[in-house]
Amino acid sequence: MEDELTQKAQKSRWKKWLKYTYLTFLYLFAAMGVFIICLYIAVEFKLTNVDGAIDLKSRYFSEMADKYGNELIKDGASNPGEEVLVFQKIGVIAKYRPSNAKTIMEAYLLDRNLVTANRMIDAFALTQKDNPSFAEELSKIGSQTNFNAESVYEWSNFTVWKQFSKALVKDKEAIDSVSRLTGVESRTIIVCVIAEQLRMFNSGREKFKEYVYPFTNLLLPTNRGYGVSGILEHTAFRIERTLQQPKNEFYPGDYFRYVINFRDSFPDRVVDTIAAHKHKVIQRLIQGGQHFYSYLYTALLLRQYQSQWERAGFSLANRPEVLGTLFNLGYEKSKPKKDPQVGGSNFIIGEKEYTFGGICFEFYYSGELQKEFPITGRAFIPVKELEEKNKDFIANKKKFEEQEKKANAKEKKRESELIRYL
Repeated sequence: MEDELTQKAQKSRWKKWLKYTYLTFLYLFAAMGVFIICLYIAVEFKLTNVDGAIDLKSRYFSEMADKYGNELIKDGASNPGEEVLVFQKIGVIAKYRPSNAKTIMEAYLLDRNLVTANRMIDAFALTQKDNPSFAEELSKIGSQTNFNAESVYEWSNFTVWKQFSKALVKDKEAIDSVSRLTGVESRTIIVCVIAEQLRMFNSGREKFKEYVYPFTNLLLPTNRGYGVSGILEHTAFRIERTLQQPKNEFYPGDYFRYVINFRDSFPDRVVDTIAAHKHKVIQRLIQGGQHFYSYLYTALLLRQYQSQWERAGFSLANRPEVLGTLFNLGYEKSKPKKDPQVGGSNFIIGEKEYTFGGICFEFYYSGELQKEFPITGRAFIPVKELEEKNKDFIANKKKFEEQEKKANAKEKKRESELIRYL
């Protein structure tokens, strides 16, 4: 009897729970329906519209829109004065908000649009209108007629440098080819070329040379130096000999034996071909066009210096000034040590005195020709990586050498048989 009463009571509770749950959901859905209907009516009859407010900066926005006239694009390249002003303003912004200065600079460098840059600067200035120190600094930016457009690196301000750098860019393909072949960074290769040429632009003349002599087929008057980097005759031959001497302290590795063709005019079985080879080397260095061999011998010499210093526990990878000094002074002056001295030939450009190594340092970090010959952070690619990268090239060179040896052996045998017959 008690069990039946208990079961009835439980059923009664379940029915009440289901009833109330059902009613709750019903009322909720009904309420939602009413809310949606009301919301629709409010939107339809614009009852939800809020009266607009005039932005306190509205006047400034209008001024900004009309500030630069109807000119949509102002190219910084053709307006250096205004570009300098933009850089100065971005410099002021960087003192307060470096991230915003970086953003503005990146936006400007995309297309060098001065109007866009100035409007971005004005937009930032609006956020700082209550910052008197910022406003004061910005107001001190000089007029576009009062600025120094010249570089702090005086040698780069002369017309002859502009001419020479254009000629150098024309050689980019050859320089980059040498770089891929030798693992010497393109910019590291050209520092020596640039120092050698700037050394010729001395102040002992009324003006800089009108033409860039290195980019002709003529022999350069640089102490019997040849080619665009002025490599001496005996230095060129030593570069070649070193590539074939594994025990030499400057030996850069077996890989580099295949980088240059020694035997194209040097079949050493004939007595007078040493002179023929010397002539060939000089012709290589002074050839016109893209001066490939001048850059190649320069890169190989730098690689040999790096190898010597690496064996002694040092590196010249981030020392363009030391590499330039050694390039200028020669093998005998290369003594690996912790604190090498920088110097070399002294010369004057304009009214300023330079050393060979010093000008190498200035150019390398000057930013000049950075687009064409960037600083990569890898002045010398490791030999193992270089071998892997150029393995097909090495294989072809080895195959060619083997074929050449076989051909020479057959020629010698034929000549000996001919002599016996006679």
